[in-house]
Amino acid sequence: MHASLRAGGALLLVTHALPALAQQTQTPATAPPGPVITLEPVTVTANKREQTDFDVTGSVNVTTAEDLQREGVTTTDTLDEVFPELQSMGRSSRVYNNFTLRGLSSGDFYGPAVGLNVDGVPQLPHAYAQAMQNVDRVELVKGPQGAVYGRGALGGVINVESALPGEDPDAWTDLQVFSRGHRVSGGASSGLWSGWAIQGMATDSMEGGSLDDPANGRDNVDDSRTTSGRISLHYLPDDLPLEARLKLGTDRYRSEEEYYVPLDDLSRDRVNPIVETPHLDRRIDDISLDATYDITDTWSVTGIIAYQRMNLDRTFGSYGIDTEEFQDSLYGELRAAYEDEDLSILFGYSGQRQHYKYEDVDYGTGLGDMGGPLSDNHMVTHAVFTDGTYRFAPKWELSAGARVAWEKADSLMTIPDADGTNVDYENDATFWSITPHAGIAYLPSEEHRLWASVGRGYKPGGFNKAGSSALDTASYDSETAISFEGGWKYRSQDGTLRAEVTVYDIESYDVQGYSGPAGLETLTNMGDARSFGAELSAGVVLFDDQEFSVGGMVNRSRFVGGPYEDNDVPYAPVYSVRASWLGHFGERGQWQPSATIRHVGEHYFDEDNTLRQGAYTTLDAAVNYETDFGVTVGVYGRNLTDEIYQVYANSYVGAQLGAPREFGLHMTARF
Repeated sequence: MHASLRAGGALLLVTHALPALAQQTQTPATAPPGPVITLEPVTVTANKREQTDFDVTGSVNVTTAEDLQREGVTTTDTLDEVFPELQSMGRSSRVYNNFTLRGLSSGDFYGPAVGLNVDGVPQLPHAYAQAMQNVDRVELVKGPQGAVYGRGALGGVINVESALPGEDPDAWTDLQVFSRGHRVSGGASSGLWSGWAIQGMATDSMEGGSLDDPANGRDNVDDSRTTSGRISLHYLPDDLPLEARLKLGTDRYRSEEEYYVPLDDLSRDRVNPIVETPHLDRRIDDISLDATYDITDTWSVTGIIAYQRMNLDRTFGSYGIDTEEFQDSLYGELRAAYEDEDLSILFGYSGQRQHYKYEDVDYGTGLGDMGGPLSDNHMVTHAVFTDGTYRFAPKWELSAGARVAWEKADSLMTIPDADGTNVDYENDATFWSITPHAGIAYLPSEEHRLWASVGRGYKPGGFNKAGSSALDTASYDSETAISFEGGWKYRSQDGTLRAEVTVYDIESYDVQGYSGPAGLETLTNMGDARSFGAELSAGVVLFDDQEFSVGGMVNRSRFVGGPYEDNDVPYAPVYSVRASWLGHFGERGQWQPSATIRHVGEHYFDEDNTLRQGAYTTLDAAVNYETDFGVTVGVYGRNLTDEIYQVYANSYVGAQLGAPREFGLHMTARF
């Protein structure tokens, strides 16, 4: 609390000092009259080729750095605050974060159904909740994306793209101070010197808890802290058609969040009993090199090589067990692209080697175990892919692509037998996958686009990454999904109105999930499922300075075969809606109030549909003041009604709750 007060005082001092400094160095200029807000298309790389979001034959939602900053979204696991079609739920902890998109989710804590890429690099499953630093934009590519992205892109893909350095040196900071802690980030860029530039940035986030443990006489027990940093070296010469970037980063997350509350009494006043104080310490380290070279005006080649590793030390307080986990990934991609007025096409190869290791290192005074003492898994993937778009008539476009992938999984598990003696089991399996897609678009005018497509995605088969019994020594099959979708997009030429409607029907086969009691689950194929629904997104600018936007989806995702037939798929709300308003007032539009309301429909946390979260609503609001020397200050409130809702539930240990009400001060600056 004292740290928060000191940071708040520093914020006020900076706010008062900077105007005086600015008056000594510059004379503010009055902005000319004119529209403050426009809704222009955004350039994306959803298909690994540069297009606007309007030109993609498919559904892509984009949020910019400015949007993220205004909403206070600083981590990947809070992206559902800006994407109403996306659900993000931390299962047991943020480390096991789960994304749901178009009714497609994952019961496997180690096999996501939605891909997460940062600057073109697929992220490890335990890195799905990480700090975002110096982001240019985030793209949400919806629907199965097996042709372009391959494994794990059943529901879609989230692309986080970093900002490139500008010509001149600059620095930036973002500070949020609230009653339970702070979130602060900052960075600087050298600007370009003979084509070379270096960027560095760091973040620190401390969030005090909101749950009480009266049995042990402790309050606010579920606190957490994140520290991260990144440095990147860029080469962007004027006399050579080359862009190259070397990037190193680290992200450390420490938490005591794994407390649960009673299922029949959702309250922050009392947590369920624990055997030991829960604790986890996760560290992510990564390094990557990517480069693009324009061979001619129409041909270019891009290469990526990246390594990422994750270490996790965890005490699961409910059972009193210490575990250690290690994951790493070596990823490489090489692709060539051709672009002219009517044809855009790419060809590529990607390869990945992954290693997941899980160990129960100390049972202590535990009530049981979390599985076998050891699970050690290696996976190798090789794939070739192509994707392209052809304008075969003035108002017609055809797009198509495909990927052929081969994967081998090797598993070593140590499992106790009936006498309690540890026995080693070794096994391996191979999997092939062919994931094509095709689409067609009709453009009756420059403002309208009608499109339809069919595509396929997959999650590879393999072995349980935290095996608990001899049943886990057998492999499970790949999960596949086929999607049929169509939609309409509209963008007014004056940038004041946009709208998009999409309908889809997705058939899933051999859905992967867990069965069995907590800590002893077996990962298997549970049958087939079907997800169908519709999405809506619209925005309008009124009076040149008032923006209203609404987005949402309705969805029905159910099992259509297997032991859970006719049950809803877990973690898949039946609907969600987000509506927001952003105003600009004052001579320069410097006063910027905003409000956002989110409503999420009912959903379940288990295949039996016994653990239910009803519909709930959250309300956020903020008022910001934008100075004319690069500093914006404001106040904000999140979950203003202090809505209590579950983000995870388990019949053996209890429920976990969403974020509580938060009031704070917010300052951003760029120089």
